[in-house]
Amino acid sequence: MELTVSASDEDDDPLRYEWSSFGAGSFQDSLANSTFWIAPDQIASSSEFFLITVTIIDNQPDTEDPVETFLIEVVQRVPVLVAPADTVISFRDPGIVLEARATDEDNDALSFEWEILEGGLSVDQVVREQQTRGGVSTLRLLPLTPGQIPLAVMTTDGSDTLRREFTVTITATEQPEGGMVALELPRDDGVSIPYEIDVYEYPNQLGVDPLIVDDWFEASALCREQGKRLCSSLEWTYACRGPEANPYSSVDDPESLPEQYGLRFCNGVGSGLASETPGFDEVVPSGSFPNCSSSTGVYDMTGNAFEWLSDLDPFFGRQATASLSGTAIPGSCGSIDTRQPSVPFADEMDDGDRAAVDALLVQTNFQGYARSERGFRCCR
Repeated sequence: MELTVSASDEDDDPLRYEWSSFGAGSFQDSLANSTFWIAPDQIASSSEFFLITVTIIDNQPDTEDPVETFLIEVVQRVPVLVAPADTVISFRDPGIVLEARATDEDNDALSFEWEILEGGLSVDQVVREQQTRGGVSTLRLLPLTPGQIPLAVMTTDGSDTLRREFTVTITATEQPEGGMVALELPRDDGVSIPYEIDVYEYPNQLGVDPLIVDDWFEASALCREQGKRLCSSLEWTYACRGPEANPYSSVDDPESLPEQYGLRFCNGVGSGLASETPGFDEVVPSGSFPNCSSSTGVYDMTGNAFEWLSDLDPFFGRQATASLSGTAIPGSCGSIDTRQPSVPFADEMDDGDRAAVDALLVQTNFQGYARSERGFRCCR
């Protein structure tokens, strides 16, 4: 604050001034008749009084120099903090941006701090990015698994600190126990072909590991036992991509996720359930990744088990195809293996006749049908 004192001397002696605040605060010029006193950076409470004196000196040893005193009250007003309220979001959402605002009537500089508290997801299960500009601080959170995140946000003006606590709850979409999804496969002529596809990899049960079969014929026989068949590559790809033609069967973009991504995206290298170097037959229970489905509602088409498929060549017969997307290599929806030769119509056989199947598999051309690290799902 500005302080000014005026004085005169009847003898016209030159006057000088000495300001003192007894070590509290500082003066812009402690030897001028007009100066600014700068209060301390911090005070003991919300209000504190300071004694300031100015001595007027005429440099005459036989006169008493007058002293003027001032009692100044310094008020430290507490900032105002507006923090987020308890919030619920879906795990399928691309994270959440939280905002805290603070104001200070004294125009003190404000700083913010965000903290993840104990009792919920750990700091390793949440990707965080904080930005602060003026009296606004934002915190972007990307939870890597469903659950609760207890949080605190604090602001301080260097004297007073305000703290608010709240909770962000992340809920996963309820998943079916199994069953089939009815879809329509679009064609170039505008006519759609209706079909149904299992929600999960065989045995098509939520929370159960997919079955890894010994060969393509075993997968085909197990579908046939249920009155179903192996899916074609077109049916499988459409269910994976959805009508939006997404590259993966997930709402998450793997390129935007950290190297260790928890339960986001799908089961693959870097997921919270995969080993460090997963094998081609490594799987986890179906539905473990709540976001690993396109809008079709079919799960685990990216990652988890590589899946046997079946296509029909009208001239040569059935052909074993397969999705090239598993835990070891979570490929895109369009990654399809079409390298196997067709089984000629003349060689049609009962897929459950192991003797006939084994006789075919020993032939060099058909050894690819015996790959034993793949699962499957069924269509009809």
